[in-house]
Amino acid sequence: VLNKVLPANGLAEKAGPCLTEHRPLRGGVGYTRNVPVQLVQEFGVSEDTAKHLARTYGMNAFDVCKLTRPTSKKWPRFGSVLIEGFPYLDCEVEYACKKEMNCSVTDFLTLRTRLAYLNKDAAIEAAPKVADLMAKAMGWSKRERNRQLGSALEALAEFGGPVPLKDSATISAHTISDLHALFETFDANQNGYIEFDEMQIMAAQLGAPFKSEASALKTWQKMDPQKKGRVKEDEFVEWWYNNKEQDVLRKKLSE
Repeated sequence: VLNKVLPANGLAEKAGPCLTEHRPLRGGVGYTRNVPVQLVQEFGVSEDTAKHLARTYGMNAFDVCKLTRPTSKKWPRFGSVLIEGFPYLDCEVEYACKKEMNCSVTDFLTLRTRLAYLNKDAAIEAAPKVADLMAKAMGWSKRERNRQLGSALEALAEFGGPVPLKDSATISAHTISDLHALFETFDANQNGYIEFDEMQIMAAQLGAPFKSEASALKTWQKMDPQKKGRVKEDEFVEWWYNNKEQDVLRKKLSE
């Protein structure tokens, strides 16, 4: 391409020899095969994490490790993972935002870590935590944090999983920004949470009443899988994106 562009723009005489072959990649200066060992010894991260960081960041892995926090475990002593079973650390979110111009939850889960390509379900589970960490690093408002999370979950729904998805990312009645308004509608007492009784009452007022207590409880268990007794906005957004075909309330609200 350059061989055609330079003559066409009269720049051939000004261009010097190509330096790409001799220019090291970012983080490549000083790199040796012992970097993973050094990371384990100096920062107390796990071996799997050290290998991942060295392979991904090169010598910049040391800067990433300086952002790690204690795990309160005997081992690894530092470096909390985003999700169990994968080597990605929560501090990589902060590093990506401050050093690599990462600006979206989707970008981090798909391009920075490629977790979405490795395991879609793991990426979906990690998305709320990534959104929280990015909101802190970037100074996002609660609304922007939720918009970012919704956008990421919509993108992740397009990735392959154990069961082929036909239309799981489509929103017919509410856009991502409308989900905030919908949550506030369900949150009748405006305390920042939806409770079981509020869900039943507002479902009826929105024209989507439950046929029985058992049906309402079935939906509630999907909204509140951890059985905390109340649902935050990000959990409501997750329920919305992950239960289009499986939940009676979700289907009625989309009609």
